[in-house]
Parts: sequence; C-alpha cells; structure tokens
Amino acid sequence: MRFYLETYGCAANRGNSEAFSAALVERGHLPAPLEEADLVIVNTCAVTERTERDMKKRLSQLQGERLVVAGCLPSAIPEAVRDIRCCEVVGVLGSTSGRKMAEGFRPEGPGCRPHSPHWRLTAVVNISEGCLGRCSYCIVRGARGALESRTVDEVSEDVRSRLKEGAVEIQLASQDAAAYGLDRGSSLPELVDAVAGIGGDFRVRVGMMNPSLARPILEDLIRSYENPKIYKFLHVPVQSGSDRVLAEMKRGYSSRDFLDMTARLRAAFSDLTVYTDVIAGFPGETEEDFAATEALIREAEPDKVNVTMYSSRPGTAASSLRDMPSRFKKERSRRITRLWQEIAGLRNDRYLGEEIVAQVTERGRGETVMARSQNYRKIAACEPLRLGSFHRFRIVKTTPFYLGGEVIIRE
Repeated sequence: MRFYLETYGCAANRGNSEAFSAALVERGHLPAPLEEADLVIVNTCAVTERTERDMKKRLSQLQGERLVVAGCLPSAIPEAVRDIRCCEVVGVLGSTSGRKMAEGFRPEGPGCRPHSPHWRLTAVVNISEGCLGRCSYCIVRGARGALESRTVDEVSEDVRSRLKEGAVEIQLASQDAAAYGLDRGSSLPELVDAVAGIGGDFRVRVGMMNPSLARPILEDLIRSYENPKIYKFLHVPVQSGSDRVLAEMKRGYSSRDFLDMTARLRAAFSDLTVYTDVIAGFPGETEEDFAATEALIREAEPDKVNVTMYSSRPGTAASSLRDMPSRFKKERSRRITRLWQEIAGLRNDRYLGEEIVAQVTERGRGETVMARSQNYRKIAACEPLRLGSFHRFRIVKTTPFYLGGEVIIRE
C-alpha cells in the first residue's frame, strides 16, 4: 500500500503522525505523493472554529474512497465530518492505529523508514496523551481524554530509535509536558534526565508546560535543564494577564505565579528563550483585563507570543458565555502581536555582532539553511551548509523572528 499523510495542529499531532507512519512503513507500506497514494490520511485539528472550517474544506477537497479522517476533529466533534465521503473515520493516530490499519493491506515490500531530511533531523516523540486540566474553553481534552503517560523506558526506547535514524533534535511533545508521569508516580524531570542520559550528540526540546503543574516541579526541572543536551527553551502559556479572566478560564494559577516562575528560570539560565500563548477576547474580557495582559507581556518580555482570538468550542464550559464581537478580538490580537514583536525585536538586537555556535537543522528557501543555538534561537544563513553540522556564526542581522548569521568557524 502507498499512503499519503497530512498533519495539522500541534507538535503532539505531528508526533502521532510520525508514530502512525512508522508503524505502516515497518510493515512494508510506503509513503507516496498525494496523486499516487492508495490511502490518504488527514490528521486533523479542532482547536478553533476557524481551524474546524479549514479542516472541513480540506476534507471536502480530498473526500472519496481513499480518504481516512483522523485526529481531534472526529474525536471531539464527530458531527463535523458526518457528511464527508471517506473510507474510514478514526480518532487520535499513533503506532497502535498504524499497525491496525497496516493489517488490512498487502505490504509493498521490506519495511524501512522514510529518509527525508526533515524526518532524520527533527523527531517528535510523544510522552503522553490527554491532560489533567479542565480549562473552560478547551476542546482538546474531549478529543484526547484524561492523562495517559508512557513509561520512561518506552519514551527512551523511542528516542533511541529516532537517533539511530539520524535525528539530532528530539522534541518531547504532549498536551501538557508538566503533567507527565503524574498518573504513574514519575515526573517530567525524571524523564528529561533519562532522555538526556542516552548516548549520542543530540539536543532535546521540552514541550509546552502549563504553569499550574510546572510550578511544583520547577526546582527539579531547573536541575534537569542544566544538562547541555537540553535546549534552554521554555514554552509556558499564560493566556491572560488578568486574574479574573484566568479564574473564568479555570487555569489554576495567577498572573504573578507565571511571572515568578519565568523570572526564576531566567535567573537560572540568563539566555533562556521563553514562548507563551495569549487568548484575545475571552468572553467578558474588559479593556482593564486586556490592559493587564499587555502589562504582563511587558514585564515578562517573552521571545514569542502565540496569539489566538477566542473561539467558542462546542461542549466546553465557556461555550455558554456571551461571545464578544469579532472586531474587538481582532483589535486586541493586533495589539498583542505588535507588542510582542517589538519586545522580541529588542531582545534579538542584543545578539547583533555576537558569535553563536549552532547546529543546522533544516533547509530554508534556495540555498539558505536554518540552525538552532543552545537556547533554541533560529539562525538563518545564506550558505548551503550540511544538515546536522555545527558552526560558529557571527550575527549580522536581527528581526523579531530570527537572527541572520555568517559562518566564521566550521565546528
């Protein structure tokens, strides 16, 4: 069987797709372009109403006897795909669903992994499914269920397999990395230590952590981050700077909790890269509430903010609240975007003229490449450098989104 797989949404979805694809390939099935595939699998996302519309449009374009609809959309909102013509509807993908699907088709030949540069260099390894949160606006728990962590040994073995294939960057993904192990009596720092202890020259990016569960493990996490294999990178979504709104969202922490935690981590790692998320226009958010979010962003100085306009999702507690007009949400989204880009630009300006060692992890347009520094800064270089190679770059250009570098020493 020849299969084509499209993936949308978060890193955890990409990890699901990689595990699913690997299970098919190991049983002799081969990835193929869309026009040549016997089976077309779409791993969907349902995080916002706009995303849902985009997914339904794409599924309509691909519908037919080859199509398999998978992922969060059919899991959380099954009625959304009811009118799509397809051969099968499944839920969240993974190695188990891949093996099950593989059994129904004749293998093409001996199994092997696809050897694309993207696959080989950056591997997404899911550490758990589901979460412990009950955020009032979120539909993901409805799609993925309660927390189910993989064992440390299972994750470690998966990492070893990906390293053997040539990966140099391991992304540990989940709905909430800080929740890892709480259903098994283990913890994220324990897992990070185990993965970092695996032999080989590679780096690890720890995935998104919610503040409510990251705070109790903060000191252990700082100790784990001291390992040079761990990118000095933190993704902690704050969502709002207003404690009143955070309570309505049922996030389980205050704005000061977030600020204190990020400050503690930056005190431990002065060059830490911090990403966060903000929802603009949550129901009932006043101008005063939004001003508190702006103030928090100014104080925290994140390197990137993922801004999402609030979108009501069916079955969530917040869906019963009165939504505000989209023009207010759009205006607030633009304000936060302008603010964080201004901050990110100033923070990146500090690197102008500096020398930074980074590893080439992906190709850009033309002959450009992208490299990652120890703190996960993206460095663009206009040279056809070998994927996986380390170089010392002099930073000659800065933007809010990346650094421009010239090679001065090839490591």
